[in-house]
Amino acid sequence: MDENKPQGPEDNALNPAVAAQLEQIKKYVPSTSQRLFDFLTANLKPIGIGCLVILLGVGAYEGVSHYRAKNAAKAADALGVILIEKNDPKARVEALEGFLKDAPDSLKATAELELAAAAMIGQQYDKADKAWTDLEGSSSPDMKAIAGIGHAKCLMLEGKAQDALTLLTALKEKAPEAYKSAVTRQIAVAAEAAGNTQVASAAYAELVGKTDDNPAKPYFEFKANQLKPKS
Repeated sequence: MDENKPQGPEDNALNPAVAAQLEQIKKYVPSTSQRLFDFLTANLKPIGIGCLVILLGVGAYEGVSHYRAKNAAKAADALGVILIEKNDPKARVEALEGFLKDAPDSLKATAELELAAAAMIGQQYDKADKAWTDLEGSSSPDMKAIAGIGHAKCLMLEGKAQDALTLLTALKEKAPEAYKSAVTRQIAVAAEAAGNTQVASAAYAELVGKTDDNPAKPYFEFKANQLKPKS
């Protein structure tokens, strides 16, 4: 490895802000699922569940009165059991597909997110593509952005960098402001993989201008200069 090449930012650290959000969400979790919530947060990295997925999943409890209904609480616990017990990606996909047949609407997005992630790990890209496409049809701008980024990553894994770049370029125009930097970063990665160094360099340069206090800034500067078309 080139010792002079700045390293990309660490992806596995649990953001302190996210930890604070988890504590807030904990207040809304029904007592029947408290043990499950504690397990998920305590084992965030070992069981490989993305923090975003936990936030979205447990965030479904925000409608407290609805989730106090017995059948909804059982559905939430059933989903939790799948996430804890089904560690093999293909087995998890199969279990989630079964769960989704009768899942409450408020838990479908969480299950679809987990299904998409597991399908990508298991290289079942057709199922992952379908799950991401379903999520892209959400009425929530946030979910559309999350799904678009996930779908692009899936296309990258399939070796379809140009398709990913096309998707991300369109997504950037309509994504909420909070997601623009994440989309721009994925554009940089997809463009470089697609051989479009001009677009990749421009995307990294844009990230440099938005990351004054970000430890990733030297990496973005390196990539912007590395990929910049030579005059």
